[in-house]
This record gives sequence, C-alpha cells and structure tokens, in this order.
Amino acid sequence: MLLCIETSTKNCSIALVEDGLLIGHADEFGDRFIHGERLHTLIQELIHSKGKTLQDLSGIVVGEGPGSYTGLRIGVSTAKGLAYALGIKLYALPTLGCFDFTSVTDSTVVTVLDARRDEVFAQVWHNSGSEFQPQGPVEAVIVDEQAWPTLQGDTGVTVLGDCGEKMTELLTQIGVHWNVKPTAFPSAKNMAASIALEKHREVDVAYFEPFYLKDFVAEKSKKKWF
Repeated sequence: MLLCIETSTKNCSIALVEDGLLIGHADEFGDRFIHGERLHTLIQELIHSKGKTLQDLSGIVVGEGPGSYTGLRIGVSTAKGLAYALGIKLYALPTLGCFDFTSVTDSTVVTVLDARRDEVFAQVWHNSGSEFQPQGPVEAVIVDEQAWPTLQGDTGVTVLGDCGEKMTELLTQIGVHWNVKPTAFPSAKNMAASIALEKHREVDVAYFEPFYLKDFVAEKSKKKWF
C-alpha cells in the first residue's frame, strides 16, 4: 500500500493506493497554507479509517513540484521523514500530472499552476490514444503572444489548473480560444492512474529535493496583473 502526498498548492491532499487502485483520499483546502498544521493529522485519520497502520505502507509517493515553496517543503519533508523512519521506498510524480484528465475530450491538455502576475508553471500533454503523455519539458511561461506558438491556432486544447479565471483573461487578450476548465487543484487521489501505469519513479530519501523551477523564472512580467 502506497501513501500519496500532494501539497504544492493550497490544497493539502493525501491518498492511499493499493495495487494501482485508489482506496481512500482526503483533500483539505485553505486560503492560507494549512499543510504544517493538518498534513500529519490527515494521514493518521485516513490510515486509521481504513483499519491500517503506518507499518502497512510499502512506499510513499510525493508530488515533486513545481508549485509553492512552502507547500512543497512541507510535503516533501513529511514524505522523506516517513520513508526514512519506516524504512520504505520514496517515489516522486510531477505535480502537473496530478490533475483529473478523465473529463477531457480534447486531444491536447495544458496543465497550469499560478506563478503570479501573467506567468504560469505549465506542462503540455497529448492523448496518445490510451493516455495523456507529456510533450516537452515543464516550463515557466509568460502568457503572451509568444506562449505555446504551435498550439495557439488550435481550438482543441483544454486547460486544467488552479488559475482558470486568470488563464481565460490572458488567453482572451492574445486571441486564443481554448477550453479553460473551472479552477482545479492537483490532488494526491489523481496519482493512482499514474501509479497503475508505473510512472512513479524511485528517488533517494536522503538527497531528493522538490522541483521548484527556480532557475526558469527569470524573465520579468510584461503586463500588469491584479
């Protein structure tokens, strides 16, 4: 049984996955980061509700980022601490893959997380026929006329992320007409699909660090966003 942790946004989420199947989850959202106060309690409550103990865990899967420094630090620190204390494996999954793709009918998806002003952390995905596969690297993107040049003329693109209103406004400004889903947050429960496909990768408990994408957020914003 795997414990999944995703805390890169203000959504503090955990899940239990066994044999690739989701057997339980908890999501708790707050306008401020509640992860430090609630994460360990949520884990204890969820495991207890399933009649399990921490010793029943075979591994921890954590959302690696990008996202909030605060959220990522808390989630990764908790995951590493539990993996070390229990003597079990630590795995990572990209945060921008921790969305629910099941309702998407378009062949292309752009998952986004708000990076302030007119910038987002983004990943492009394409439906290969049986699943959505990442296309290109995770990037910090300023949403202007130079953003996603090969996709701008395509109307068959869905946007999933935590800044739906912002993306709608910015895409409208540059004349791009994509299907922007209502604001949604990455969640640990959505890791089950990737785990079933064995996409989670083992990482070193001692040396693993969150993927902040700090080196990529260097260009200053060209617009004003309030």
